[in-house]
Amino acid sequence: MTRTDSGTQLSRPVPVDAPPVESRRVTIVTPCFNATEDLRTLYADLEGLDLSLDGGSRIEANLIVIDNASTDPISQIPPPRGWDVEVVRLKTNTGGSGGYNAGMASALKRGQESGEPPEFLWLLDSDARPNASTLRALIEAIDTDPSFVIMGSAIARPTDGVVFEIGGKLDRIGQFGPCYGEKEPAPAEVVEVGYAAACSALVRAELVERVGLFPEVFLNSDDIEWSFRLAQEAGGKVGATTRSVVRHPQMKAGLTRPRYVIARNAFGPIDALGLGARVRFLRALRELPRALAQIMIGRADLAELHLRGLEDAAANKLTGAGAMFELPVEPFKPMAQAREALEPYATALRSKRVWVHPNLKLSEENASALEAAMEDAGAEHEPIVRGAYPLAWEPFGSGVLGGLWRLVRGPRYAAAIIPVRGRPDGWCRGRVQIQVTPDSLIVTRCDRLSMIAGALRCSVRGVRVAIRLALRKPAKSAAERLPNAQDYPIDREPAA
Repeated sequence: MTRTDSGTQLSRPVPVDAPPVESRRVTIVTPCFNATEDLRTLYADLEGLDLSLDGGSRIEANLIVIDNASTDPISQIPPPRGWDVEVVRLKTNTGGSGGYNAGMASALKRGQESGEPPEFLWLLDSDARPNASTLRALIEAIDTDPSFVIMGSAIARPTDGVVFEIGGKLDRIGQFGPCYGEKEPAPAEVVEVGYAAACSALVRAELVERVGLFPEVFLNSDDIEWSFRLAQEAGGKVGATTRSVVRHPQMKAGLTRPRYVIARNAFGPIDALGLGARVRFLRALRELPRALAQIMIGRADLAELHLRGLEDAAANKLTGAGAMFELPVEPFKPMAQAREALEPYATALRSKRVWVHPNLKLSEENASALEAAMEDAGAEHEPIVRGAYPLAWEPFGSGVLGGLWRLVRGPRYAAAIIPVRGRPDGWCRGRVQIQVTPDSLIVTRCDRLSMIAGALRCSVRGVRVAIRLALRKPAKSAAERLPNAQDYPIDREPAA
């Protein structure tokens, strides 16, 4: 098959009222980077999949795992019993988009060579937890309407099983978020949505072969842009179903280097939809408070990731890892090393009062480790609440007046324990700032003059780049953004 630049029409799949076929071929594609335990668990989940369909037909499934140059090769992990598994180890880490692309290209090539091409590709993250009916429900959902080109699962939190996303959408200021979920239930079992998250998405293999693979952006927003462009090229639509569920982490706290690609890659989907200068400008301004928040808790290095991401987007540098691994970033330390992290500040903390953010919660293990480190330093503090780390959305403006007042007046406490998101209610609470993720921490000093100067520079730089983004020409067309599956280069490591 050949790929077209525009107007591709998807040839009609098995109609809804057609007699049952003997089998439905599905190739599962899973990238993996240094996540051996996740992969072991996924293998166990796959052994429990229900591969039967109504009418006596069955799902004929195989698995391609892309080892994205993990530190320890993952080929030694025993495969799921009774499964056809191919592990492709790449020479370098190509990120999520490169891993999925290598897997999809391998699946299509294998189908051509065998004469038994897959009907569907099931994109499945290594840390996604499918249940027995997840795949079956995806196939049944995509069969309800031949115009569906991609069908996504409902995504639930691993901790409590609450579904937080049923498909995604792009809002009027270029922000991505759930189309339906916890706050807005889906009106039907199968719904049309803007995009499907790649943690569990079923796509028609024929369309991937015709139109192309993920945009090569390393991480983040690749599945969003891809969904938009595939649907446009095929004249079809994207769906999601409540009947197919996977458990998958909702978000991760304490991100460092991925902040760069989050800022940069947001403009690929905006360009795909042709949303124009106003949306690009507003999306850039939405990134600015995130950079400012990091400056206000002493993390100018993380703020730089946001700003550089915007600047590279303005220059249409939208592929690869970009500056993600080039910019200097101070890493977080595991919570088990809390004593070591606090040791340089022991004099400042001894017999002094420490403020603990009222919304902060940590697991028993990590809360105990941090409390023990505080006690070793001789600091006085309230107990840290045990529970799930707070990840709920919180408006940036909440507490901003108090934060600015403390910036002028100065902190009242010797130290403050705050979440790493950098919201204003944690600004300038302590002369020493102990920023915590669910399982790590970093300690900085509250240097108000540096924060004020950094915030001013950041604001000027952020507004300038927002204007540049508004004026820039949109990124390339689908044919140029989506690599061709037929000649996609797979830089695999030779078999031992």
